[in-house]
Amino acid sequence: MARLRMSLTAAALAGAALLASAGPAAACRTDPQADPTTWEYGGVYDCTKAAVGHGVRTYTKPSPVAFVVIKTGKTYFVSDLGDANEGDRTYTFDKPIRFVISCDFTDA
Repeated sequence: MARLRMSLTAAALAGAALLASAGPAAACRTDPQADPTTWEYGGVYDCTKAAVGHGVRTYTKPSPVAFVVIKTGKTYFVSDLGDANEGDRTYTFDKPIRFVISCDFTDA
């Protein structure tokens, strides 16, 4: 009986250790689209990420910005490159904006 109890305890500890080591990685997979470096295309653009106020549903992209990536809910919106240097553009969404990634041209 003592051997059975020791075997079950060892198996439970091994299982707990396995779950503890895999738990953080499995539970919180990062979204590569939320990382500004994903949008830099090998140094062609310099991108930064910024949060917006609570409940904001519109964003105005300044004209010198090459493009913006805007996340609303689970959806990503990417503005056209043709919008760059043609004046400010305002985008309106049905859901609140979670964050905005702004990308500027570099000299690369």
